[in-house]
Amino acid sequence: MSSTGAAWAKGGLVFGAGGEETRFYVPSYRVLIDGGELHASGSDILSVQYTDSVKELSAFELVLNNLDDSGEGKPLLKYTEDLTRVQYGSVVELWMGYVDGPPLEKMIVGEVTALDPQFPSSGASTITVRGLDRLHRLRNNPKSSSWDGMTDSVIAKEIAVRNHLTIGEIHPTGTKSAPQNNQDDISFLLARAKRLNFEVFMRDNKFYFVRSREGEPPTLTLAWGRSLGSFTPSLTWAQEVSSVTVRAWDHGEGKLIECTASRSATGEITSKFVEEEGSGETAPGEGGESGEGKEEVITTEEVRTKDEADILARSLLDRSHRVFVTGQAQTVGRPGLRAGTNVTLGGLGKVFDGDYYVTESTHRFDDSGYQTTFNVRKVYKR
Repeated sequence: MSSTGAAWAKGGLVFGAGGEETRFYVPSYRVLIDGGELHASGSDILSVQYTDSVKELSAFELVLNNLDDSGEGKPLLKYTEDLTRVQYGSVVELWMGYVDGPPLEKMIVGEVTALDPQFPSSGASTITVRGLDRLHRLRNNPKSSSWDGMTDSVIAKEIAVRNHLTIGEIHPTGTKSAPQNNQDDISFLLARAKRLNFEVFMRDNKFYFVRSREGEPPTLTLAWGRSLGSFTPSLTWAQEVSSVTVRAWDHGEGKLIECTASRSATGEITSKFVEEEGSGETAPGEGGESGEGKEEVITTEEVRTKDEADILARSLLDRSHRVFVTGQAQTVGRPGLRAGTNVTLGGLGKVFDGDYYVTESTHRFDDSGYQTTFNVRKVYKR
């Protein structure tokens, strides 16, 4: 059984990638705790919230009425009397969507990590149930491993298996990984994903280690004044850089790895390698002014191969030639609008119209209805 809320979204327009209009009327959600339905008909659920991010674990928050006055005599504390209905580690499923739309979408299968009861001086007792997706199992247990000769994709699979996660998809990588030095598994995976421009996430209770979807065709179009409720953008300018050099030491081969990425007059990024025999010490990196822009030199111990040096040098140079537009937006509840997806925003003028990458989303359902707020970034050349 699912709960239906106030028709906050009635008349709300959302546009598909092809521009077709979709109307949503009565929002709905469904909550299961340890497989049992948590019915809203008895006013148990005061609000539900789901949050995800390309940098953090997905999370949920439930605010529940803690009083049970259905019996005779003194009301009972429904959830905190003996903590049998919900407790640390309880499995929570949260579904969101609309009664008159497609089937409800599963937002998260997570585990309870915190319980916060409230016993106010006036009013009813409530309890806030917070939790994370199952990637939280990879936290707070530092490990060290050399991962000799293994690529990041193979390591991601090994880590998923040893943490009893069902694998959804892992994209192959040719890059051999750096060692895991007293890091918990999720910190290590997120660091590797950032270097490879990958994403790590759980979706439908499955593990994904995949290339970033930034720049893929948008799946949704929102227009300010119609389907886009609000948008607050911010512009920042990156410092102009003419070249980026990455230096690192290949301990296996006993030689310096040096890769310089530069941009041609037509805007194409090229790179070249210089390898020198040495004593195991990398040259100090000092930036200076040269040519049309600043030349940056970066010395790092995180790079272990020529491929990694090339990827890092190119990505740093690419970022330095960009204008960044970020922002926060709000629309009617849209369960498919999540971190890692791409949207088109319109009605904002030439500077801000265009395609955006969603970096974070929050889906909230309370007595005001269902709404989605999300953070985005748009990148374009100056």
